[in-house]
Amino acid sequence: MPRLPRLPRFLLQTFIALLLIAFLPITGQLFAQDKGKDLTVKVSHKKRTYIGKPMAWDGSDMLLLRRDGRVSTLPVKSEKDFSKLKEGFYPYSSVELKSRLRKEFGSGYQVSATQNFVVVHPKGAYNVWAHPFQQLYSRFQWYFSSRGFQLEKPEFPMVAVVLKSRHDFDRFLRRYHEYNANILGYYSPKSNRIITYDQTGGKGQKGDDWFFNASTIIHEATHQTAFNTGIHSRYAPVPRWVSEGLAMMFESPGINNSGSNPSLSSRINRERLLALKYYYKKKKVKGKVSELVTRDDMFRSDPQLAYALSWGLSFYLNEKLAARYHGFLRADAKRKDFRAYSSKQRAKAFSKSFGLNFQQLEAQMERYFKELKVPKKRTK
Repeated sequence: MPRLPRLPRFLLQTFIALLLIAFLPITGQLFAQDKGKDLTVKVSHKKRTYIGKPMAWDGSDMLLLRRDGRVSTLPVKSEKDFSKLKEGFYPYSSVELKSRLRKEFGSGYQVSATQNFVVVHPKGAYNVWAHPFQQLYSRFQWYFSSRGFQLEKPEFPMVAVVLKSRHDFDRFLRRYHEYNANILGYYSPKSNRIITYDQTGGKGQKGDDWFFNASTIIHEATHQTAFNTGIHSRYAPVPRWVSEGLAMMFESPGINNSGSNPSLSSRINRERLLALKYYYKKKKVKGKVSELVTRDDMFRSDPQLAYALSWGLSFYLNEKLAARYHGFLRADAKRKDFRAYSSKQRAKAFSKSFGLNFQQLEAQMERYFKELKVPKKRTK
């Protein structure tokens, strides 16, 4: 195998809605194309065999992109620890994924396929659980295509898992992720899966909590679609305000279904606007925009402010500086994979797109949001 170019240290983000982002640091090598085909290797670890495309390797651990879209970190000390396959890399089909997910989640769940998703969900609820994911994808595609974006076709069928209850969701979190009782669902670029649960207690769209179910699906499916269509890079550290702000914007019908909801009030995320007005009243926003743009620490130190301000910044830029905001998203998605993204680099990229100093931007945002009216509460 030819000598591979070295990569500097990078951060691979794992996004969890309403929870601190976890980072995976690694120093690695980038694998080259093999005669026009993606190199495919086989790695054995703990009596299991993993097949996929190596993304980076530091002589100790290898990042392996698997055929179901997951990225696994496997101990690979030398070239003797993996074997090169003749066949090129190819994703599993929806049919193959359905079969594998049935085995993984058992007979208590139904597995349904749409054009772009494979959804694991409670039995007998295809229209309730599978259709909303595909609907969001179609609306997301229309929204960005109509604004001049050339969206990529997802490489993999996107997997979404809807567990039956909060109990099942909590048990899943304790097993696979840092536990947090406040989150309702999450999307992980590392697994490329959405995990959430039925908040209606089996009542589906007739339940009083369906609004929260629908908002969670929209939020997480926006993350997943953005990372699979090139709006965000799945293999570069996206500033968290960018990804969370976009997902919270899409929770509003005026964004995710703008053709039927053309008014300004329908584009407003009511809960985030209320929170933002509260923070302005308490004078807790001064100096926070620059902090949010340049680093993600606020999502640990003050997550409620971080989410409200992420929505506010994204919404303001989309409403008042739309062309620049869309240009910023394009530029952010084109950053090189597996590269660290320093606070200085983040500030420079933001300044290049918007040309505003942070004090000026904060003043403009404050005037705008203090005057913006809170829309009526949606319940369904």
